[in-house]
Amino acid sequence: MKISSLILAAGSSSRLGSPKQLVEYKGEILVSKITQLALAITDNVLIVLGANENIIQPKLTELVQENQQKLKVIVNTDWNEGIGNSISFGVKQLFDTSDAILILLCDQPFVGSLLLQKMMQAFANTEYSIIACKYANQLGVPILFGKKYFLELMSLNGDLGAKVLLKQYGGSVMSIDFPEGIYDIDTQEDLAKFLLNE
Repeated sequence: MKISSLILAAGSSSRLGSPKQLVEYKGEILVSKITQLALAITDNVLIVLGANENIIQPKLTELVQENQQKLKVIVNTDWNEGIGNSISFGVKQLFDTSDAILILLCDQPFVGSLLLQKMMQAFANTEYSIIACKYANQLGVPILFGKKYFLELMSLNGDLGAKVLLKQYGGSVMSIDFPEGIYDIDTQEDLAKFLLNE
């Protein structure tokens, strides 16, 4: 079974005021950190850039060169249509070569290899076809989708992301507790708190 990672890094970080993809955590930019985690655990990795791609893409050059067989970066020129558009754009690229897709964001600094391994094991060893993370009493990313949902993921658009499918197919979803999932970086206040607790 071939599992791919889809890293969504196309947003403009308008509330933060600078690209969150390039925020440093323990000496490493966030988009690079999540990419390396994904490379270690899935068969191939696709990063979707959009806003600020001219600043972000050069920072990934070395990583791409080191992992040419497994890592690809694409640019969604319609990134401003919302996260659903970027999911659709990415899934279309992975459709033919993947049996499952792990959707990741780059602004969740506490996603780690143990969490992703738990998700992969749950997908391999249970009958559930969607594995989602649970935090703040709701389900969210990271999310692992089996192939039967690819067409619906490809039909997403606007600001409605993959959570729509979590509601629609609740009976097919297994949740993995990830309380740290509530921490993401959207504003300068979020960033200040995050850096304070680093």
